[in-house]
Amino acid sequence: MKDGLFKWLCGLAFLNNVGYSCVWPVTTVYMHDQLHQSLVLSGLVLLCYSSANVIGSIMAGSCFDHGHTFGLNVCGQLITLLVVTILIFAHGWPIYSILLCGFGFGNGWILTLINSMGTHVKKYPGTKVFNLLYLVENVGLVVGTGMTGFIYEQGIGWLFALIAIMYLFSLIIVLAKFGRVELRAEPILQSSQLQMPAATKKPSKSNWSVIMVLMLGLVIVWIMYEQWMSNLAVYLARFGISTGRYGMLWTINGILIIAFQLLIEWISRYRATLNFQVTFGAMAMAGSFVILLAADRYGQFALAMVVLTLGESLLIPGVPAYVNRLSPAARKGRNQGFVNAFSSLGKALGPLFGGLVIEKIGYSPLFLICAVADLTVGLTIWGVLHLLQHGLQNYD
Repeated sequence: MKDGLFKWLCGLAFLNNVGYSCVWPVTTVYMHDQLHQSLVLSGLVLLCYSSANVIGSIMAGSCFDHGHTFGLNVCGQLITLLVVTILIFAHGWPIYSILLCGFGFGNGWILTLINSMGTHVKKYPGTKVFNLLYLVENVGLVVGTGMTGFIYEQGIGWLFALIAIMYLFSLIIVLAKFGRVELRAEPILQSSQLQMPAATKKPSKSNWSVIMVLMLGLVIVWIMYEQWMSNLAVYLARFGISTGRYGMLWTINGILIIAFQLLIEWISRYRATLNFQVTFGAMAMAGSFVILLAADRYGQFALAMVVLTLGESLLIPGVPAYVNRLSPAARKGRNQGFVNAFSSLGKALGPLFGGLVIEKIGYSPLFLICAVADLTVGLTIWGVLHLLQHGLQNYD
């Protein structure tokens, strides 16, 4: 992919994450308060949404490796734009839940294509590409969530109108800038691989083992992370902390992600950071739950959010960057689809897992389980990388 197109790829990431972040914060509230559906049913709808996201991710990643990049992009943008446009006028029950699944499918399709196209950026190393994409995506999340509350108060139809505008601009960028972009999975051999043609077709056993550990770790990390997004607001209310102040924690999260990503990008100019990102990131996220175990004041919850954000900023962009490094050209798109799919799976299971644990044994055991799980992920990744490092093949 031409160097000048990377900024437009970042533009797509920004617009699509603004659109995505306008939907998920209000889904449960809208279904419960406006459509008068139970929280259990709302959770099931979100599970279906995430399942559709997984399907879209896997399909887009697999199709990407066979070429037709432009057509795939247009298809994903049109599907999502069509669904959101219908939602402007039809957002009652049950059509809302059905269309939400269509939105999840399209969103998973688009974000996987963005990551897959990122694997073909030659101007920067893979680590920098995915760190920058993650930075831009989170700027989009901050902008989207910042606008959502105000616009939702005017009516959910207006919210979907805004989202439709975002996807319309996104489609225009695809048509104007990516019309001649056809990325095919043509293997590019490094000098160390000239005698290993098979390595360009599928990753070695060592590579595949690390990829699977990273994927499974990603599921676990997202299950634990979702406790912050789904169950912590209720927990904070026990200490007299309002929903508004809980929302401020996510404002802190968005600002710090930008700051941490800029810091990581600066450090990566002088030394490799990828191994550190995927191991220490999970451990830092574990530390946030350790702080929650003893927290009873707002400042302590804010400190836990700072630690969580540090871990998130390291691990979440580090995994797709590492998967890109370990994936030959013929598998890059498919494997990026798996990254998005496994993330969506963790996000789907998180609220259900947390609700069951809280119902059976309470919040403190939940936080302890989360801390142990994230720490185990970090130590497992570190151990596997240490054991297999000499057998890994680098395709970055």
